[in-house]
Amino acid sequence: MINGRELEVVLGTRKQVLASNSGESLDVLLRLRAPMQEIHMQANRTPLAVSLVIDRSGSMGEGRLTEAKRCALDLLSRLKDEDWVSVVIYDDQVEVLLETMSARMAKTLLPIRLEGIQPRSMTNLHGGWLKGAETLAPRAGHGMVSRVILLSDGHANRGLQERESIYEQVRELASAGVTTSTVGIGLDFNEELMTGIATAGQGNSWYGQRAEDLAESFDAELGFLTSLVWHDLRIKLTTPLLPRMGQIKVRNDYVKNTGGQYCLPAIAQGSEVWMAISLSMSEVIHLQDNGSVLHCTILAKDKDGIEHEFAVSLPQLKVVSLADYQLAEENELVARRFNEVESADIQREARVHVRDRNWSAVERLMGKLEERSRENPWLVETVSYLRKLLERRDHDAMEKELMYSSDKLKNRVAELNDSMSFCMMEEAVKPAFMRKKVSQGRNSDSQET
Repeated sequence: MINGRELEVVLGTRKQVLASNSGESLDVLLRLRAPMQEIHMQANRTPLAVSLVIDRSGSMGEGRLTEAKRCALDLLSRLKDEDWVSVVIYDDQVEVLLETMSARMAKTLLPIRLEGIQPRSMTNLHGGWLKGAETLAPRAGHGMVSRVILLSDGHANRGLQERESIYEQVRELASAGVTTSTVGIGLDFNEELMTGIATAGQGNSWYGQRAEDLAESFDAELGFLTSLVWHDLRIKLTTPLLPRMGQIKVRNDYVKNTGGQYCLPAIAQGSEVWMAISLSMSEVIHLQDNGSVLHCTILAKDKDGIEHEFAVSLPQLKVVSLADYQLAEENELVARRFNEVESADIQREARVHVRDRNWSAVERLMGKLEERSRENPWLVETVSYLRKLLERRDHDAMEKELMYSSDKLKNRVAELNDSMSFCMMEEAVKPAFMRKKVSQGRNSDSQET
């Protein structure tokens, strides 16, 4: 325990033994856990500084801008009066609609300011995001959580458009204390760009067609932000395998900073974030007698902005015969998390074929997903929903759902007692940011349809 706050670091493997010539990788699960503390969360709530960045380009017609406005007002209503907020609107031009002010004052002004906003012109998405981040920069790192929430329905076609350049800037601002979440409106936006920005920004990615679809997502976003206990998480993996990068693989989407550290999402009280790592089993067997094969150094900042360092190493594992290895018991949680990230990879492959309307390939991959989901009730329900979209040949909805579902499978925040069981009624009583959803673009109360 540090300063009354705990960060538990757990390193586990799929099996506790190794076997040469098994043809398998060594799957390692690194978990960073923030247990519940005996404190009154509301009294200890960290104040928020939020910038709502709203797309008003021409494609936001046909009711999309109306929904974006409703989303902005919904988000604002969830802030406490003592929080801070700014509002930026953009097409090919960028305008600060509300300078940074107290949420109490913004709740009076924003409905009036939004009334006259109409869709027009092109989409300078990067410019809008950057201006929103700039409005928060003076408050970053001063005992306040600073978050840009970017709402858009379209594709960047003005200003900086190169994805990696955008991600690099988003990563830099996240490291400086201004993180980013994204909200896709409708079904026409660039989901790869929006999820990529959220990953680089150490934030969340959401989507929906109406404000009602996103209400639960906003519950999750604000609930998550107000429960944070650790942020700016960075992990350095040290291993003799590093010169041979083909022998080590991080299975999540976490980005690396210039220091070679993986940047992970912040951790809210009562939850965990995790990293799935695959190593060459034959290399591990070869090297483990000469010292630690994998050393993980974790850097994290607490709510007061004080940085702490934690470390854990992979212990030596016994080498057994292939027959004994195959009989060895699996760690259920490690196996399930790896099955989920591997299912996410299949979903992303399927998404490419949906985009190309190669339905026979999609059918083949859906069969693989159904096979993988048999022992995971959450995946069973998720794949069943995807199957309905496939039967309708609803390519727009299926592309979005495959992208956002795979994103959650790879990078989701998990509850501390995460189990295989899945029941929608039980999920509904959990904090919104820890719920397992069947359809990412709708509220849980509409998941059955």
